[in-house]
Amino acid sequence: MIRWAVRLFRREWRQQLLAITLITVAVVGTTFGAAATWNLAASSDATFGRADQLMRFSGDDPATGARIAAAREWFGTIDVIGHRHVQVPGRFDPVDVRAQDPAGAYGAPMLDLRQGRYPDAAGEVAVTDGVARALRAEIGARVRLGDRDHLVVGVVENPENLTDEFALTDVAHADAPQSVTVLIAGDRSRLDAFRQTIDGPVVRESRPAAGRTALTVAALALAAVGLLLVSLVAAAGFVVLAQRRLRQLGMLAAMGATRRHLRLVVLANGAAVGAVAAICGTAGGIAAWLVTAGFVETAAGHRIDRFDLPWATIGAGMLLAVAAATAAAWWPARAVARTPIMSALSARPPTPPPARRTALAAPVLLAAGLTALVLSNGSNPPLVVAGSVCTALGVLFVGPLAIPALAALRGRLPVASRLALADLVRYRARSGAALAAISLAVGISAAVVVGSAAAEHRAREAAGLGDLAESQLLIRIGQPVPVIPERTPAQLADLDAGTDTIAAAIGASTVIPLDMAVVADYTDPGQEGGPTGHPAVEIGAPAPPGRSTTSHPLYVANPGLLGLHGLDAAAVGADVDVLTTRTGQLELVNIPARGVRPTVRTLPALDYSSMPASLITTGALDRHGWQPARVGWFLATDHPLTEGELAAAQDLAAGVGLTVESRREQSSLTALRTGATAVGVLLALGVLATTVGLIRGEAAADLRTLTATGAPRRVRRTLTATTAGALALLGAVLGVAGAYLALVGALHRDLDPLGSVPVAHLAATTGGLPLLAAAAGWLLAGRLPASFARRVLD
Repeated sequence: MIRWAVRLFRREWRQQLLAITLITVAVVGTTFGAAATWNLAASSDATFGRADQLMRFSGDDPATGARIAAAREWFGTIDVIGHRHVQVPGRFDPVDVRAQDPAGAYGAPMLDLRQGRYPDAAGEVAVTDGVARALRAEIGARVRLGDRDHLVVGVVENPENLTDEFALTDVAHADAPQSVTVLIAGDRSRLDAFRQTIDGPVVRESRPAAGRTALTVAALALAAVGLLLVSLVAAAGFVVLAQRRLRQLGMLAAMGATRRHLRLVVLANGAAVGAVAAICGTAGGIAAWLVTAGFVETAAGHRIDRFDLPWATIGAGMLLAVAAATAAAWWPARAVARTPIMSALSARPPTPPPARRTALAAPVLLAAGLTALVLSNGSNPPLVVAGSVCTALGVLFVGPLAIPALAALRGRLPVASRLALADLVRYRARSGAALAAISLAVGISAAVVVGSAAAEHRAREAAGLGDLAESQLLIRIGQPVPVIPERTPAQLADLDAGTDTIAAAIGASTVIPLDMAVVADYTDPGQEGGPTGHPAVEIGAPAPPGRSTTSHPLYVANPGLLGLHGLDAAAVGADVDVLTTRTGQLELVNIPARGVRPTVRTLPALDYSSMPASLITTGALDRHGWQPARVGWFLATDHPLTEGELAAAQDLAAGVGLTVESRREQSSLTALRTGATAVGVLLALGVLATTVGLIRGEAAADLRTLTATGAPRRVRRTLTATTAGALALLGAVLGVAGAYLALVGALHRDLDPLGSVPVAHLAATTGGLPLLAAAAGWLLAGRLPASFARRVLD
């Protein structure tokens, strides 16, 4: 039986080319996904190098040198890295000037030379590409870091973290560090034993457990869901193949073959399809990985060894492909084996079973999946995987119920459209499998799209660094410190003139002064020889006893700042002290009194977190007797700022003692969402091409009848377009709904991230996919049948 099945497969492989192609594409995706996931995981080598533990000491502590010497005596071999955060004239963000030995015992994996050479003399520095762009410097140029110039001799990077931006100096000629990192080998107990021998504050960290294996297993679980999608389509293909072989299988049964023999023929064919697809798909996936590894490297933010692949996982993916193809052939094999011999010899298709079991299974699976996701709280991997799979299966079982529901609405449609919808119900085995596959494809795509949008929302909320629009600048007088130095009117006039020059250089249409409130009789003496100043009044949440309050800037309200929030000064109540986007209990800090609770009016959240988000009213200043003190200006233009304009602004700011904060480069997952949407739509269209061809092929008798009665080509096109558009619309709606159900279950404790809806991408899926499917069906259909009088025989 198996040999006969293999011979049939070799003879009829062209008829099974679509199933082979679909499974091959799935295996390509599985192999590539496993390779990418394995290498996307961030490595702790970026922080620890080859070390197991690290300690951080303050460079200002006189005992730091003795502690480093004690660590060297205790552990034998250590690697010491010094850090200084140096301010660059005109720039808001400081540069990490790092003193590190490129050949260090443990830190060598954290350094790589891209161009030039490492610094080995005083006054030499090597910079990362980001610092080079920020300083507009290249090899051979001189840059000013701190209070002296340095010669750029090379371009370096942290190969395990390409976003780590720093300047590297020679250890022997480095200035005194502000902080020191000591890399050591050994387990945590040995580090704790050493900690008991020294006094003073020590920050300790241990290398975290590697997460590459867990991520790759998760990728394999997702690949299994993808293979389930493909197996649903392949099952429809195997149904058609079994139908074509029905007479041959009937002859075998008439000659004495048992049901087991008949099942074995179809199952062996499925296994052969899976084996061919597994081999071709694995080869294609590895080739795709080698071609695109550079792009993955950029997305991952670290260098990647092209042949560092999870070979065991890839092998498991090949076995899954064979198992999925064999499982896809099981139901057709079972149906064919139960077909009566006379029905098989006459090639009559079996009557489709009722959907009662599906109606019962769908709510049970959905309830089980959502329960598992709710219990997981989004952080328990086994429950997340189980819940996602059950939810996906529940949505798939809803599909066969949705087809008759859609067909029931066909009453007022044209005849051709009604016939197409009726065919979806008549050939529910094919249309149900296709709808399940489309729903799963769209659901995975929608889950990636919505999940990435939610992740970006959370990242924006959790980001410690602020952000501005591409057309905005914050001009600051010095650095944002809680103590504002006293400045003369002449000094403020010079700074104001410098800001006007910057505004003219970039074409700013909005210039808003920024003041903060100070207590005139509350003075900070400053450092010895330095200027005195007044602490700026800020706002923060009350802290528990023994802990310091985390404070936030509080700017004096003026018409310009109120306009940014869409307010008018007359609309602010006279009794209001503070207008802020922050919620919860708040108190004023950096003032002599403690526990002062202002009268607060809540403002809507701003789009950008560096914009002034908390304002103190002039009425509150008058009530407390506080004074405004200038700290900067907010500038906005009518166009995105170019690199040239930013460079000019920084140079002008450096000349008058100002610093410029502009939009920081932020990672965006828009490309990921666009790619996921495109892949989901293309895969759904591929499924539709298969299914519509199968359904319209089985309804060839109806098409011949319509043609013989004079139906024009427009009718034939409408049949195909309606079939494709209806399946695409149902699949898109079910897929997006299933994705949101799963995400709501996983994120039920905090649904705010789901409020960031990627409208354009979801609209492209739910609206664009049905339109594309209907248009493709209309354009590619309309050919006359080859024969009007006889049924085509294989």
